[in-house]
Amino acid sequence: MTPKERVLSAIRGEETDRVPASCVTQLGLVEAMEITGARWPDAHRNADAMALLGASLYRIAGLEAARIPFCLTVQAEAMGCPVDLGTMEQTPAVVGPAFRSVDGASLPEGFIGRGRIPAVLKATRMLRDEHPDLPVIVGIEGICTLAGHLVGIERLMRWSIVERDRVARMLDLAMQANTAYAVALIAAGADVICVSDPTASPDLLSPRDFASLIKPRLKGVADAIRKSGGLGVLHVCGRAQRICKEMAETGFDGLSVEERVDIAQARALIGAPRPALIGNVAAAGSLFSGTAGDVLQESKRALMAGVSVLAPGCGLVARTPLANIRALAEAAVRSPLQSVRLPRGTA
Repeated sequence: MTPKERVLSAIRGEETDRVPASCVTQLGLVEAMEITGARWPDAHRNADAMALLGASLYRIAGLEAARIPFCLTVQAEAMGCPVDLGTMEQTPAVVGPAFRSVDGASLPEGFIGRGRIPAVLKATRMLRDEHPDLPVIVGIEGICTLAGHLVGIERLMRWSIVERDRVARMLDLAMQANTAYAVALIAAGADVICVSDPTASPDLLSPRDFASLIKPRLKGVADAIRKSGGLGVLHVCGRAQRICKEMAETGFDGLSVEERVDIAQARALIGAPRPALIGNVAAAGSLFSGTAGDVLQESKRALMAGVSVLAPGCGLVARTPLANIRALAEAAVRSPLQSVRLPRGTA
């Protein structure tokens, strides 16, 4: 199987020759930047550099992914948030809100043509054309994270306690932006849309609020991705085990989780063979600060626990050693485990 066939089949719950080693989260590494010449912050806005760096870990480390962009600020910037593009080691960050109130907050005219969105779309087309055997994975800000960027996370959290109608309106706007952007990305050639929503983590937002405010709107995004012909992956940071059943009910094809989630327990809580579980090798732990041996051991644990796709549990730290990424890829190749074909029509 090609890497693209292997990864997409695994996310769909179809049989594969082995569990793939991929990445649905941030994968830009300083060592890869030095090898390719595609460096941050230029690769955040230059489509050629973005595409080159996005596919670099396949060529130099064996990771089965072409994944762009390298931050969670593209939509926020296009909607008016000021953004600091960071450094060669630091990812971009939103440094101010686009709106002080929900009154007058709306999707800007020509949203898909604003900010760095055209560069991401161009890089997506380049990856589709230049790497037909790689899955093209594009990450976007989740609705809670985007809403927090647009009005400020502290303000959004305060509203969630006393002015929930304002939160609902901002989440609706974020869902509108997510849907429009995801559809455009799939039309440009993206195979997988990874919706990363760290602000929706139970470490920040109560599981009850996730169920009532976030889940219904994520369902809308997942539905739009599916109708456009793409696969959707939902990533939530932290102790997401507390909401894994709710995450599964959003309708995404895959769930990406950190090492703090017990894969076997999460599968039992979900109570179904779908969606695919992706992860959960510690990005800031063994991958960044451990040895290749540590990565091999943690990868073996994740494989034995039943991940459908072996991957970093969160976005990679830019100084992560390439040797550790090679170890993760090697662990999947060594593994005798094979994905299980699910019965036709399985939810």
